[in-house]
Amino acid sequence: MQPIDQQMLVFCPAPRSAAQLPCLPDDEDVLPAFPLAGAWARWFARSFDLWWQTALVALAIGYLASRVSPSFLHWLETPLGWKLFGLACMPGGLVLDAAVLAVAGNTPGKALLGLRVITTDGSTPGFRELLRRNMAVWRAGLGLGLPAVSLLTMARQGLRLRKGVQASYDGKDFLVSASPRGWLAKGVFGLAFAGLFSTIVILDTVDRQDSREATAMLAAPPMAWTNPATGRSTMLAPQWKAEARQGADGAPQYLFTQHSGHAVVLFAYEAGAGRALRQNAQALEDRLADRFELAESYFAEFRGRRSWVGRGLHRKGPERVQLRIVEVDGKAWRVVAMQSPPAAYTDDLVAELSSALWDTVAPPAPGSGK
Repeated sequence: MQPIDQQMLVFCPAPRSAAQLPCLPDDEDVLPAFPLAGAWARWFARSFDLWWQTALVALAIGYLASRVSPSFLHWLETPLGWKLFGLACMPGGLVLDAAVLAVAGNTPGKALLGLRVITTDGSTPGFRELLRRNMAVWRAGLGLGLPAVSLLTMARQGLRLRKGVQASYDGKDFLVSASPRGWLAKGVFGLAFAGLFSTIVILDTVDRQDSREATAMLAAPPMAWTNPATGRSTMLAPQWKAEARQGADGAPQYLFTQHSGHAVVLFAYEAGAGRALRQNAQALEDRLADRFELAESYFAEFRGRRSWVGRGLHRKGPERVQLRIVEVDGKAWRVVAMQSPPAAYTDDLVAELSSALWDTVAPPAPGSGK
């Protein structure tokens, strides 16, 4: 097969260099006469690549942001949080697309369908050229990812290609060449496309359900919880799910899990059996030593009673742990709170829950603070 520049000269003879496009009039970017990708092949390849690239960028940014920014997590809880975040990550997906093309020479979607982005002289564009093209694709082809706008912009670009005119973001600088592909490659692409599309639909359905549940939960009134051991009741925020279980020693334990799993609070007691507070604290610290490393521990007065406080981190992860033991009526009550980063996301919830739980055991004296 002749090189692209020689084919161009066959169809558009002119005394110019082969690196130029003599057949493209100044007022209209007409497609040159050699095999180029059709509108539908380009759409399928672009959609497939953009889906997985944007998802990868969103996963990376979401993971990092969720570890350090409580505001980001609160934003994701809003009804449109995840969708807006996905739109915001689309430019990042296009940056990744340019990087993959520059390093590997092609992307999975284009390679399986036999498509390849080249310059008009037949060479492979560099990262900066590809990034410039992709940003133009984002604006003029994808309509910034806005659903209603993108339908119009994609239809406009598709009509241009069917009329034999370059896409506006390709102009006189880029071409999308096409080479024949067998049924095996097309079948693999079809399965991959269907699988990725199905995953997106399922995730969107889950997101819609989660959004409805989060909205209903945040609008729900506080729930009542009664301490079975004391009979006292308190009100808890609706973000907590409560369950009762038995500890290793057979004693009852009450577990409270925050709705997104970023915090877990354990409320339990042990019979004092004549042991001093220091002995109870040491026994608890020893039991947790294989999982948590306490950075500090001290004794302090709490609601008119002596208490022991410990704070530290999980030995195998970034989870934070806070403990408090208070002796009340011969029982050593304890609250153990574990929080995933960013701890500030659940600090207020954990503090309010801990205070409410202590109200069922050691209510504050009238006129005193909690």
